Amino acid sequence: MLKHGLISNTETWAELVNFPLETPDLKQLQDMVAQSVQVKQRIVELDPHEQALRKALNLGHTIGHAFESWALKQGHPILHGYAVAYGLVCELYLSAVKTGFPVDKMRQTLQFISAHYGTLGFTCDDYPLLLELMQHDKKNTSNRINFTLLADIGEIKIDQTATEDEIKAALDFYREGS
Repeated sequence: MLKHGLISNTETWAELVNFPLETPDLKQLQDMVAQSVQVKQRIVELDPHEQALRKALNLGHTIGHAFESWALKQGHPILHGYAVAYGLVCELYLSAVKTGFPVDKMRQTLQFISAHYGTLGFTCDDYPLLLELMQHDKKNTSNRINFTLLADIGEIKIDQTATEDEIKAALDFYREGS
């Protein structure tokens, strides 16, 4: 749902990051889930063959899939949603650095992720494997790792690339506590 809020609009995103999960209003939560489903459905209907807009749904997935595969190789699998949340941390960092995503919105989103998803423990020694796993992502073209990034909430930038050093900086940012 958080990813759908990020690619949707500021109001939806703000409702998500401010939602009190400890004392949830179940009607509000039900409405938020329905709204999230509608965001995905609208995007898939507009781009059924993933030619452009549908790539927005990949936000958090390039690094998230690498985290998911890495954790499986470590013998400690993680849920896909957690992997994507951890991937969002890195990819929002890349968004801030490369496309000017507002740092205050990045920080607020990362606080929500940290509070509700915890963190993934990896070290610099894991970077080569994580980078290798990212190289195998289906979204890549011409041996370049592709990302979906954001210039702001709802301002989607598809087919963005990052250098190995930029990706390592994003991984450092995650490890150092965002």
